[in-house]
Amino acid sequence: MEKNSLKTKMLKMTLSIVIGLIGIAVVLIYDLDAHEYPEARLSGPTEQTKCMSEAIYFEAGNQPVIGKMAVGNVIMNRVRSNKYPDTICDVVHQGPVRESWKKNGTFYPIRHMCQFSYWCDGKSDTPQSGSITWKESVSAAQESEFIIDYLQGATNYHAYYVSPSWAHNMQKVVEIEDHIFYK
Repeated sequence: MEKNSLKTKMLKMTLSIVIGLIGIAVVLIYDLDAHEYPEARLSGPTEQTKCMSEAIYFEAGNQPVIGKMAVGNVIMNRVRSNKYPDTICDVVHQGPVRESWKKNGTFYPIRHMCQFSYWCDGKSDTPQSGSITWKESVSAAQESEFIIDYLQGATNYHAYYVSPSWAHNMQKVVEIEDHIFYK
């Protein structure tokens, strides 16, 4: 048991150092405009970068760079998997929808039923542009496609303070700050 704990701590420390260095390099290399989404570096249109950036911002905005990168890694693992949608936006917006009672043909996600909780929690999905958190989230999103899958194929995560029913059916990979990752 002690051996596994030491391995986990060493893995966390190594990941923190590597991702931290990548995050620093990204911030130094890219001058991000606070009022626009930067050019897309992910495969696909700028909309995909926007979706990834917003998911990271709302799901891991309070996390260090390694936590932000880990959420991006999970999203990319889902895009690459045949069990989930094929685009970043479809992955982060996945969940049941209902038609608006005010406007026919307009659909909204059903509250608290989405794969990524920020998308259907009833709160604003507009990031605070220009903030450090937003800039780090955009940087993490831009680099997510190019980062090696250091989460060993993890496609799920949750905050440490919740206990989703699916967690006991999956293999725990690692804990990074407030999140526990599974494959």
